[in-house]
Amino acid sequence: MGDLTINKIMGSLIAVALVIMGLQTLSYALFPSPGGYGHGDHGEELTANEKLAQRYAFFIPVEEGAGGGEVVEEVFDLGLALANADISRGERSFRAKCSTCHTIDQGGANGTGPNLFASIGLEKAGHAGFNYSGVLSGMEGTWTYEAMDAWLYNPSAYARGTSMAFAGLRRDDERANVIAYLASYTPNAAPFPDPLPVAGEDTAEDATDAEMVEEGTEADLIEGAVEGATDAVAEEAGEATDAVGEIVDEAAETVEDAAEDVADAVEEVVEDAIEAAEDAVEEVVEDDGQ
Repeated sequence: MGDLTINKIMGSLIAVALVIMGLQTLSYALFPSPGGYGHGDHGEELTANEKLAQRYAFFIPVEEGAGGGEVVEEVFDLGLALANADISRGERSFRAKCSTCHTIDQGGANGTGPNLFASIGLEKAGHAGFNYSGVLSGMEGTWTYEAMDAWLYNPSAYARGTSMAFAGLRRDDERANVIAYLASYTPNAAPFPDPLPVAGEDTAEDATDAEMVEEGTEADLIEGAVEGATDAVAEEAGEATDAVGEIVDEAAETVEDAAEDVADAVEEVVEDAIEAAEDAVEEVVEDDGQ
């Protein structure tokens, strides 16, 4: 038996072994172990696309939402803050941060800033005898609670170009305390603004209307609302189920087609390898016969 014949036989056997190993690798690629389906390496929940990628080698990506709820911007409730304000704390803050430039007693002298007696409701730049900066002198309106709150929060932003060198009171509770203290030194000050309505809380008028509804009518309204919500949920659930079913069917068809193509290709390779091996064996037999 010649070396060429032996090489042919060995080559055919190696080709068959490679085909078998390739089939095993393809089976892992197309149909991975179900043990990891649904969770990542550390147990975290996978997304729908990640689950499909683990289960199928070929799949149609599913559009996924960004997740998370709607971001709600926090609104400062000045009325509620003033209703809960502590005038004594406001006095301490005023003496610590404002008294260097301002007096507040009736008839008090102006300092670097004007006397602040009866300042709530006063015209802006309205204190007689004080030389205001140009930006405040040109401002219209009065020092309402809202205006005073915005001014004390950041004076330089409220009136750009003001000569008042004060960074402001950024804490809501401290600012409300100081405003309440200013109001206590303002004769006949306007009432504090009402707190903002709480979401979902009935007003007095709504409560009165609700009391006028008969018991039977209330039951009908509740029943109708429940039925409407149930129908809407059922309809949405049905649509979602149909959409998922279509995605799964399309993915399954794609996988089946790919598997058939691979099986056909592997079958051809195996047949070619077997034929090559048979030809090599026949050559060996003929050489031995000669």
